[in-house]
Amino acid sequence: MRITKKMHLFIALIVILFAACKKNTTPEEIKSETSVVLPITSPTPTTPVAIIPSYEVGTGSGYLTIDGKSLDLSSIKLIKVKGGTYKGIYIKNILASSSSPVKIVNNGQVNISEGMETDNVSYVTISGDAINSLTYGFAFENIALRAIKLNGLMNGVTLKNMSFKNVNDYCIAGEKTNGSNLAFNGTSNTRVENFKILNCLFDNAGQISFGGNLNENEDTGLFKGVEIANNIFQNTNAGSVCAFTNVQDYDIHHNIVNNINQSTNNHNGVFYMQGNGVFHDNKLTNYQGNAIRMWIYSRGNSPATVEIYNNICYNTRKYGGFEIQQFDRNIIAGKTTFVNAKVYNNTVGKMNTSKDWEGQILDLYNFGGTLDYYNNLGFELYKAQGTITDMINYNGNAAKTNISNNKYFAQQSSAVADISKFTSLFAGIGSAGI
Repeated sequence: MRITKKMHLFIALIVILFAACKKNTTPEEIKSETSVVLPITSPTPTTPVAIIPSYEVGTGSGYLTIDGKSLDLSSIKLIKVKGGTYKGIYIKNILASSSSPVKIVNNGQVNISEGMETDNVSYVTISGDAINSLTYGFAFENIALRAIKLNGLMNGVTLKNMSFKNVNDYCIAGEKTNGSNLAFNGTSNTRVENFKILNCLFDNAGQISFGGNLNENEDTGLFKGVEIANNIFQNTNAGSVCAFTNVQDYDIHHNIVNNINQSTNNHNGVFYMQGNGVFHDNKLTNYQGNAIRMWIYSRGNSPATVEIYNNICYNTRKYGGFEIQQFDRNIIAGKTTFVNAKVYNNTVGKMNTSKDWEGQILDLYNFGGTLDYYNNLGFELYKAQGTITDMINYNGNAAKTNISNNKYFAQQSSAVADISKFTSLFAGIGSAGI
């Protein structure tokens, strides 16, 4: 065996240490004899974990009231609800700002058996995302009436990481002034702004419902800047899972819908929105109704553009993919006007299996703007009479339509690779995936 230089040094060091031990040599003498200097190391400094000041509230049972008037929220912006099963939680009088919001989170799994209610809150996030091992830290189950009631103005309110199961009435709804009877006079304090529902599970649960009305004589219950995103809706006959009947600038995206309205026969929109906004990157399978019914108008004198794109829609018992429709009652001189629309890169298949209505990509009704309709992919659609061409069901006086680069196939296997991911067989045509 060849002895390396490193092995020579190691053997020499052992011999010296053994000799030193025999003559009781001091450590200093050992260091002098061996001429080996060992570096002095210090422990690696660690960054201390920042502790965010918070209020700890709740006992884990009974009814809990969180009242901003009894808390100093000038510097402490975090409220933690102790885990447990509560009958109800009532949150009121928390008026924060967009630059300094307040967050209410779960400190453990929080179950609620009767409901949650808010009153007079702004820029408050109620979120079940505080424990890494829990996806839905606030859970509403077997609720006889409404799971969440929101009262008064509620600008900047976000509900996230909550689960709703077996909710018999509306799941989340506006009460009192923010529901339907707050009259909009053109100022921001007479509408609800920046309301969000994110990362929630709705399983056999009722509708998200916010009423309002717009006509020559009335403008009530207006929402501006609504976001409904990254939610799961399943196993319900609620009709519309989400409805806002007077809304400006909504953004509905990345929601998953499955097994909806299996025994419902109304002309539903799974999402039903009156106003203007965008609907994109949603996936709906095994349901009844249009994926969205867009009843459209723009605020002011300049037309907004509504958009429907990158959605996957598959297997409806009734109706087609999407609906766009304008009503004369919503077009008010000096206050509202028409919209323009874009519908593109959607994948839509197996529409209206009951064959009692048109089952195409778009139900297009009267409206005064321009429609750009392109890069859509359809398969196994249904038309009562004639041949399917552009996959649009025209009703009434449709807008000027710019149509290009859409593809239709009678069989799914010619359009998408499978009925799970719905990967398009044509680059740039249909949805890019959800």
